[in-house]
Amino acid sequence: MPSAEKKGGALRWLQLAWDDYFNGFKTLFPVLLFLTALNVPLFWLVHRYNSYLPALAYLLLAVTPLTTGANLVYIRLARGEKTSFYDLFSAFPVYRNVVAVSVWLGLITMAGTLAFLIPGLILYTTYCFSEYAVVDRRTGVRESFSLSSSITPGYRDSLLLIVAFSAAMDFFTPNPVGITGKFSAPQVAFNLKPWVIAGFCLKTLVFLPWLHMAMARAYNALLPKESPPPPAGQPS
Repeated sequence: MPSAEKKGGALRWLQLAWDDYFNGFKTLFPVLLFLTALNVPLFWLVHRYNSYLPALAYLLLAVTPLTTGANLVYIRLARGEKTSFYDLFSAFPVYRNVVAVSVWLGLITMAGTLAFLIPGLILYTTYCFSEYAVVDRRTGVRESFSLSSSITPGYRDSLLLIVAFSAAMDFFTPNPVGITGKFSAPQVAFNLKPWVIAGFCLKTLVFLPWLHMAMARAYNALLPKESPPPPAGQPS
């Protein structure tokens, strides 16, 4: 029988994630500040080389392992387990798998979106937990996608609600620093109005972490209970 948390779907996950967010805020706060600071080299690379390519390489090779490691922080907080800032670096022992999973997930989603928006959303909500499994269970690339696709059927609509909310929050909330101009000639632009800074802080420190926590809640709820994951930080 499905657990009450699974049956409650997105609304239940969002409700529980709000409590998790407040209970784990002392742990989350330095993690969120660190992840935000990672954007500084990104903008510097665009400004220095007047190109997206160095910034994209930095995102993939340096930022991706850290954002994936942040997934483990959310997962462990949602489980009520002890976690710390250092779990942010937990993806580096499986670095190649983490990068490969991120690349494949991005390509699969992009291919589906280019075909039509709906297939892209379906594919993403099918395989979104591959980036959780690879750092939590230390699964290989294929196993990460297989696990995600096995636990998401029947819950993709709930996951889509959280994903859509996250995307809308990120898209419609302006950032104090952004990139404008043509793809061939990008430029760094600043918008330091007080309401922009306030909105960015709320998005970065409150709402997006809450939604990430909801996804971690969903991941934990949908995992098969008969096979608990190995201790985090230990390769399988």
